[in-house]
Amino acid sequence: MIKQLLTMVAIGGFAIMNAQNGKAVFQSETSTLPVGISTEKATAVTCNTIAVISPTSVSLYTIPSNTTTPGCSPNAGYVFGTNCYGFTEEATFFPGTTYSTLVSPSITAVSVGFYHGQTTLKGTKGTGPIGMRIYSGTSSTVAPGAAIVTTTTSLTNVTAAQTGTSSLFIYTFTLAPTAIPATGLYASLILPTTSAAGDTAAIYTQTFSASSYSASMPTGGAWELNGTTWSDVATDWGIKVNHLMYPVVCGSGVTSVSKNLGISNNIKIMPNPSTGVVNIAVTLGQSSNLSLNITNTLGQQITAKNYNGISNEVITLDLTNQANGIYFVTVSNGTDKMVQRLILNK
Repeated sequence: MIKQLLTMVAIGGFAIMNAQNGKAVFQSETSTLPVGISTEKATAVTCNTIAVISPTSVSLYTIPSNTTTPGCSPNAGYVFGTNCYGFTEEATFFPGTTYSTLVSPSITAVSVGFYHGQTTLKGTKGTGPIGMRIYSGTSSTVAPGAAIVTTTTSLTNVTAAQTGTSSLFIYTFTLAPTAIPATGLYASLILPTTSAAGDTAAIYTQTFSASSYSASMPTGGAWELNGTTWSDVATDWGIKVNHLMYPVVCGSGVTSVSKNLGISNNIKIMPNPSTGVVNIAVTLGQSSNLSLNITNTLGQQITAKNYNGISNEVITLDLTNQANGIYFVTVSNGTDKMVQRLILNK
């Protein structure tokens, strides 16, 4: 049990120390969530991008350079990434309810939000191996279970995904389609271990707050692996976070079934099921005019909106005043039409 939290205001963020074990974190940066998540293509199956973070900003946590633990000063590193404590994996839990509308679900990809400061040249960098491993899971309070599937790539490939000037960028790990349990899964980033060669990784997280999280989201589903031992981040560091990760889960769909796949590959509805606030991520190759309609099972129109000149954007809709049940989201560009089911479960 965490006996006490010592909080102090600092320039650019805040610091927290876990009084039980002396571990300290510093929130050094916040960034706006990007749109560039995986655009998994659906063919004979339905694919959903699932999430356990709300559509707000995310944070980067570093370890203060004055940490007294041997080997942690002056280059302590990143709380969720390469650091002086030697963690080898960073995992976050996704409950089975995030993909319960799919029959025989399998995981095919995971998008991860990495940090690389283009001015400071700090964060995710190097040329060595990095990977993604999926574990079975039952609850955010229970450590990851058996490993299900693993993929590896190079840090060179990861950092090549960074474009523009933002220090936050998305890299998508592609996995061999593998069946996952109905109870839930852990997506776990395998960190680079050749620190002597300068290989490092750092990922963004979102801190739990009652005002931003829905009831279906784990209040802090992050775990970390040190050798063969898993530790709960909330206990270890004194903060409840979920990592910026977006798994793509496919299956025989009873939801998110598109009548026309022309634009459905580039439009994602998150989360689904939803507690009311719905995000529609649009990642089109060129600017288009879109119409968006939501109807209930009786065919009654709930909302209708038009968007002109849209290409990459997140459309946020508040449906909290609607009753629980099934709704239909229709998006059209005048040529192609996509129809997906949306489940409200407040």
